[in-house]
Amino acid sequence: MTGSFFPEEKISEIRDRASLLEVVSDYVALKKTGRNYKGLCPFHSEKTPSFMVNEEKQIFHCFGCGEGGDVFAFLMKTGHFSFPEAVEELAKRYGIGLPRQTPSPAQKKEMSKREVLFRINQLASEYYHDLLTRNQDGAEGRRYLSRRGVQEEIIKEHRLGYAPDRWDGLVHHLREKKVPPELAWELGLILPKKTEGWYDVFRKRIIFPIFDLHQRVVGFGGRLTGEGQPKYINSSESSIYHKGEVLYGLHAARRFAAERDGMIIVEGYFDLLTLHQYGLKQSVATLGTALTTKHIRTLKRYTKNLITVFDPDPAGIQATLRTLPLFLEEEVTGKAVLLPKGEDPDTYLKKGNLEDFEKGVAGAVPLIDFFFDGLIKAHDVKTIDGKVNIAKEGMAMIRRIPEKIRQDLYVRTLSERLGLKESALYEMIRPPRERTRPVEQPPEKSLREEFPKSEEMVVRLMIHHPELIPIISEEKIWNEFETPLLKSVCQELEDIFRKKGKQNLPETLEAFDGALKERLCEYAFEESGIAGEGPTGSGSQRPERMLQDCMEKIRRRKLKKDESELLRRIKEVEKQRDGRGLEALLREHQELTRRAKGLLKGNLQKG
Repeated sequence: MTGSFFPEEKISEIRDRASLLEVVSDYVALKKTGRNYKGLCPFHSEKTPSFMVNEEKQIFHCFGCGEGGDVFAFLMKTGHFSFPEAVEELAKRYGIGLPRQTPSPAQKKEMSKREVLFRINQLASEYYHDLLTRNQDGAEGRRYLSRRGVQEEIIKEHRLGYAPDRWDGLVHHLREKKVPPELAWELGLILPKKTEGWYDVFRKRIIFPIFDLHQRVVGFGGRLTGEGQPKYINSSESSIYHKGEVLYGLHAARRFAAERDGMIIVEGYFDLLTLHQYGLKQSVATLGTALTTKHIRTLKRYTKNLITVFDPDPAGIQATLRTLPLFLEEEVTGKAVLLPKGEDPDTYLKKGNLEDFEKGVAGAVPLIDFFFDGLIKAHDVKTIDGKVNIAKEGMAMIRRIPEKIRQDLYVRTLSERLGLKESALYEMIRPPRERTRPVEQPPEKSLREEFPKSEEMVVRLMIHHPELIPIISEEKIWNEFETPLLKSVCQELEDIFRKKGKQNLPETLEAFDGALKERLCEYAFEESGIAGEGPTGSGSQRPERMLQDCMEKIRRRKLKKDESELLRRIKEVEKQRDGRGLEALLREHQELTRRAKGLLKGNLQKG
C-alpha cells in the first residue's frame, strides 16, 4: 500500500497469515450463514445484521452502509489506526517480525499525532505499573490493594498502577523520555504551574489504565489511597478518549460476553475488578458517566442481553430507569439487578454472596417491567387519576419501542395490570408514534450504476472460480466490454493472478475505492447464480459453459453495436456524390457478418 514504509512482501505475508474472522470477532458477534459469517455492522447502527465476513476470501462487506475491504481496512476503520499502525498491530498478533526501517521525512509527517498520544499514555501506564509492582514508592499502593482484596492476577491483567505522593514524578519521567509537556497536558496527565513548570495530575492514587479494544491506553482513572476529596478523578477527554464511548474492562470482557450471551454493566472500577476476580468476566463499567447510546451500540455487537447493576438507593434506581429508553430504541434486552441496601458488587461479593449474585443476574428483571412496577408504586392504581397517570407514563415509554410485536405485548401487559382496554391505551399514542430521537441511518447510497449482466458475470466468475482466469486472459474478453470500470477490474484480477499464481481478492480491492470497491465486495459475497457451487459442480451449468455463454453474449452485443455504427456510416457515405470509402465500409460489413455467422454456428453446434 502506498505510504507504508514496510516492504511489500511483509505486507503480503501479514495479509496471508492474519485471520480476518478472528480480528472481526473481537468487535462483532458473528454467526455462520452458509460460507459466510454475519453480524451487526460496527460502522453504523442497524437492527438486522447485514455485515458479512468471508473467511476464505479474507474480505468483509456491509450491505447496509457499503463498507468493505480486507483485514487492514477493518482495523483502520474500527480502531482509527493509520496503515503502519494496522500493520504493526497484526504483525504483533500473528508473530511476524517486521524490519525496523527509518521512515522518510514525508512518512514521518504521515504518522499521525494520535500515534504520539497513544505512546505517551503507554509510557505513563508503564511508569505507574512499575511503581506499583516493583518500586518501594509503590508500597502504599500495594497495601491499599491488599486491604481491598485485589489479587495479583487482576493487577497484572488490568495493568493497575500507583501514583506516589509527589508533584513531579511523572513530569520527570516524561521529560527523560523527551515527551513534549503540552501533549501530556492535552491528555490530562500533567498541568501547568501558575508560574513556570508542570505538575502531576494523579498523586497518591491507585491508577486504572483505560484501554480501547486494541489494548491501547486511551485514558486513566485514579482513586485516593487515603482521606481526601475527590476520591476518584479521570483523565480529561482528548482526541483519543471520549467517556461516552469507552467502557472500562471491555477489552477483557468482550469474548466472554459472546460466550455467555450477556454483559453485566456496573458503575465503579473496583466493582468491575471484583466481578472479574470472581469469574464474572463478562462485565464492564461506565467511567463516571451515565450509560450512552454509543455504549449500548458497542455492547450489542457482542450480545443483546445487557444487565445493569446499580445502587439500590433512589438515585441509583432513577439512573437505572433513565437508561430504559436507550435500550428500547436500540432493540436491546435491558435488565436490572438491584442489590441489598448499602451494597455494591464489590462489597456484596466479598461477603461471600457469589451464588446469590449469580442467581440475581440469571433472574434479572427486564427494565420495562421494573419501570411498570415503579409506576404502580408511585401512583394509586385504585384511583382514576392514578390509572390515568400510569397509562400516560407507561404509553410514553412503550411508544419508544421500534418493534411492533414487542410494543403490542407490552400494551397488553399494561392493559391487564390497569384493567383498561388495549384500544384505549393505543388512542394515547395516535397519530402514529414518532421517535423522540432519530436512529442513526447508514450513509445514503448514491444511485447505482447498472452494468451489463454478462460482463458482471465474467467478473463474478473470476472471483468465485479463479481457475477460469487463464481462459479469460487468453481470450482478452474485457477488450469487448462496454463498461470501462469492469474492464479495469478484470485486468486487475488477471494481473494479480498472473503475478501471484493465485487469486488475492484483498489485494485487488486496494486498487479501487468508492462505489466500485463496494460493488466488488458485493460480487464476492453474492454466490447465487454462480455455477458449480456444489461439491461436484451441481449448478445448472458448469462454470466453463457459463463463461462461454457470457463471452458469446458480450461478443454478439459488441458485433451488433459495431454493425449499427457501420451501417450509419455507410448511409452517410451513400448520400455523398462521390461515394468515397464506400467499398472499404462494405468489406468491413461483410467481415462483421462473417464473424456473426461464426458465433451463431458455434452456438448451434453446442446446442
